[in-house]
Amino acid sequence: MKVTTALLTLMAVALVACEKTPSSLQMSATDSVNIQVQLNWVPEPEFGGLYAALQDGLYTHAGMNVEVIKGGAQVPCAQLVASGRVPFAIVSGEEVLTLRARGGAIVAVFATFQQNPTGFLLHAENPIDSIEALWRSDSIIGVDPGIPFVQMLNARYSGANVKLVPYSGALATFMTSPNYAQQCFITSEPVECKLRGVAVKVLSISDVFNPYAAVIATNETFLKDNAAIVDAFVAATAEGWRRYLAAPEKYNPAISALNPSMTLEAMNIAAQLERPLIVPAQGEAAIGQMTAERWSQLSAQLVETKAIEFAGPVDAAFRNTPIAAPATASPAAP
Repeated sequence: MKVTTALLTLMAVALVACEKTPSSLQMSATDSVNIQVQLNWVPEPEFGGLYAALQDGLYTHAGMNVEVIKGGAQVPCAQLVASGRVPFAIVSGEEVLTLRARGGAIVAVFATFQQNPTGFLLHAENPIDSIEALWRSDSIIGVDPGIPFVQMLNARYSGANVKLVPYSGALATFMTSPNYAQQCFITSEPVECKLRGVAVKVLSISDVFNPYAAVIATNETFLKDNAAIVDAFVAATAEGWRRYLAAPEKYNPAISALNPSMTLEAMNIAAQLERPLIVPAQGEAAIGQMTAERWSQLSAQLVETKAIEFAGPVDAAFRNTPIAAPATASPAAP
């Protein structure tokens, strides 16, 4: 699971003011627009729609030569996109509002996960069955202390007896400690445990803290100067996600080749688990769409946890591309 840290946001804030955002687009020899997308983690099913759009030529069909750049725990994606070093990057909803509150010109244009895919991983035999019960217990929990919902849970449920320890990103402690709990990405660690034959359960935090996740962001200058390109990229990505969710087994071999540490079997399981977290209540046509209500709710929660000082209007923090009809005539349609 990728680790969200306050450090990356602070790096973004410090550097974004020093960078000049380039708005010109480089053209390739075939007159396609060269576009880079910076991932915040390694290639996995959580980015399946991007890879499906690449594999089926949807970006090329829309006049774009897209490069998806592998990420990792220490890649400052929010800074890279806010400063204009890359046109698009994968960030969290919290990063969008936190960086904007500090002057960063970042805009969300596509929300992959409509439901927060973060939760807490427990052994199946653990009697704790809710976030409240977990936080009121004397459990040891591996968690990143920089995540806003930690402060929220402490305030809501006291957390007087629970012991929070640094989250390492690995499963070694969990595997040998029946009463240990740790944060997880719902489509990652639980899948690994299943493949190892370890029975687990996951307590989702989406009822308490439900920001958009795996958000594709750009910067204000790029959006202003290249609105048509942004719309085309988002539309192709949305179609890529519809195709990926319909047939993940078609695209996972290519993703697995880019990330040998995750087996093809694990990717196929993860793809099934993530589907209900990605498809909105309005159906697949609305994949990636966002609402001001959700962004306002997140803004208020970030103020509550003191991650930001002021909850201003969120209208400029996100932009929806009009929903287009599925691109059935585009290349390699399933």
